[in-house]
Amino acid sequence: MPGLRGIPILQTPGMTEAVWSVPLPADAEPPYSVFVNAQPRREGVDYVVEGRWLRFTTPLKPQPRLGAGRRLMLAFGIGVYGDLRGDVVDVSYRAGGRSALASGLPIIPPQG
Repeated sequence: MPGLRGIPILQTPGMTEAVWSVPLPADAEPPYSVFVNAQPRREGVDYVVEGRWLRFTTPLKPQPRLGAGRRLMLAFGIGVYGDLRGDVVDVSYRAGGRSALASGLPIIPPQG
């Protein structure tokens, strides 16, 4: 079932938990090794693979976007303060028979 912005929503009967979604790269083939903030995660325990998506029930915090003012300040070497921390999701996978790594994949928070 498509959600906002065309993002499929996890529809498991009886499931009422919030789900954070991370899209897999288009060329990604199993096996997958998933890391959140450089810590390994286990399939079936920490996340599930649903089609081209990783689904987490553990809360993930997307990295905030930097506004134009903050980007300009950073360009001039001026520190930017505030809560700029968020979770980073990395996936190691196979693509065309070779190993590949995708870092900093987007995190889609629960919708609704």
